[in-house]
Amino acid sequence: GKNTNFNQESLAAYVSGEWYVHEQAVTTYLPEERNYCVTASYKQIPRTFWGYTIEVNNQAKNANGETFGGILAAAQTNPQEDPSKLEVAPGFLPRFLAGPYWVLEFQQEEEDGEEWALIVGGQPNVRTENGCKTKNRFITSSGGLWIFTRSSERNDDLIAKIKTIAVDKYELDTTVLNFV
Repeated sequence: GKNTNFNQESLAAYVSGEWYVHEQAVTTYLPEERNYCVTASYKQIPRTFWGYTIEVNNQAKNANGETFGGILAAAQTNPQEDPSKLEVAPGFLPRFLAGPYWVLEFQQEEEDGEEWALIVGGQPNVRTENGCKTKNRFITSSGGLWIFTRSSERNDDLIAKIKTIAVDKYELDTTVLNFV
């Protein structure tokens, strides 16, 4: 679906600070054993040779405290038509190899001051008894579902609210989400 509330100003706000991942689905590049202290930060950069305009820094840890992740690149797939849809890949790869990264919901000003986002790794096209989910494909790094907040502290009420939106508005299978 198209996020009609997301524009270029929203993108600038979205990439302006660090995000803490509180729940995420298992993907090829984010196995469940790396679900500790997962963060994502972004910054806008000058257009690269392959057309990327955003630097992505993903970090995760395992139970032993070993850090994983690194720098990726992102670009909007169609900035005028739907600025909430991005594609992400290592910056040395051409964009046709990038995986989808869609900002379904981005709340800048929550009542309690907490910003949050609901992210999906492309079109959820696998039907389950609980809704739809994405298919993990290693080649394009597609798939995934994430709940981000700007706070490192977990807010269970807010996460429950975001999950309800994911189910009611997008018919997503939130049972794929794991605690981070």
